[in-house]
Amino acid sequence: MSNAREIAMKVIYDVEFNGAYSNMALKKALKTDMPKQDKAFISNLVYGVTDRKLTLDYVIGKFSKIKLKKISKYILIILRMGIYQIMFMDKVPISAAVNESVKLARRYGHGASAGFVNGLLRNVSKTEIEYPSDKTEYLSVKYSFPMWLCEKWIDEFGYDFTEKLIESFGMEKRLNIRPNRLKITADELCKKFNDNGINAEVCDGYIVSDGFDISADSLYNDGYYTIQDSAAMQTAKVLAPCEGDTVIDMCAAPGGKTTHIAELMNNKGKIYAFDVHEHKIELIKKNAERLGITIIEPKLSDGCKIDESMINTADKILCDVPCSGLGIIGRKPEIKWNRAEDNDLPKIQRQILDNASKYLKINGEIVYSTCTIEKEENEAVTDSFTADNENFEKVFEKTFYPHIDNTDGFYICKMKRIK
Repeated sequence: MSNAREIAMKVIYDVEFNGAYSNMALKKALKTDMPKQDKAFISNLVYGVTDRKLTLDYVIGKFSKIKLKKISKYILIILRMGIYQIMFMDKVPISAAVNESVKLARRYGHGASAGFVNGLLRNVSKTEIEYPSDKTEYLSVKYSFPMWLCEKWIDEFGYDFTEKLIESFGMEKRLNIRPNRLKITADELCKKFNDNGINAEVCDGYIVSDGFDISADSLYNDGYYTIQDSAAMQTAKVLAPCEGDTVIDMCAAPGGKTTHIAELMNNKGKIYAFDVHEHKIELIKKNAERLGITIIEPKLSDGCKIDESMINTADKILCDVPCSGLGIIGRKPEIKWNRAEDNDLPKIQRQILDNASKYLKINGEIVYSTCTIEKEENEAVTDSFTADNENFEKVFEKTFYPHIDNTDGFYICKMKRIK
């Protein structure tokens, strides 16, 4: 397990100091022949330390005479990992958390590093942590969220709602699996999982399961399912495409929602899948091929620029626009540290929606969606759009909240072109 800690440390370093995404860095680090126990331990440590960074640094600051900025990068990560194991991983003996951290400190620090790490971690293990008395600062430190975000959400939602919301991001969630209806039913797929020793059950047409390695699963590789949060599944359902429709997905990569649309159309009709990046076009193609879908035509296209050839061609359009991602902090905890208080995303989102509206036929429908709960990226964008376009009306609108809906944070708004 000591090697597992070293792997976790290097992944955390990559996320913290090189801007890597935690899920992608982990995928690269976790070898297929690695024991499942080690994979789970590394993943837990990487996501946990990344998520709880502010809390862990607060604790370090309470016990260290050296300021955080003066602690070397590797030693800082080793301290965070050690404290996380002590505070949040009950199955790890304190002695193991301390001793293995000291071993890493000897390898990645200087002569005094091991003693510094040993003393600090032992003091932490013997002391009950006191959090700030100020209510907002308490939320920020205890649940490890940026102060500006706590203040913003308290102002928008109230204190109790905000505490439940940010607490829910740290709760472990089961895997959501969307069966490929072109190949299998939810009940049939669930039986296959259970026969293979994977604990799974059907829930409202999809499957919930304990986590497992999908890359080595033949059912995944043979196109029987897609991993997708249940809130994200609602975008295609709300869009409600029909067989034979012409559909445009304005921001399609990697193709999770695009392929769901194709499955609901029974692979009959036409879907134009736009993306601005060449390598992401390839991802869409690979996903469609894996699932046995033939009606998707990936197209290198910038949603912010009008494509004259597509005007008045579409029956249905999905605008799953670039967003702050603050609804998926539970799966990508580094998002909360990488987002600025101010951003220009609403301008980009509105531009994509404006262009999409020109591609829609009369009586056609657009679904605008984001994986954030920020009103300025959600209701503010769709409200301003319908206010400026009298030929469109809202027919469905919902924000999903993790602590209420047991999903990612997500927003969906369906609008119809009435004239």
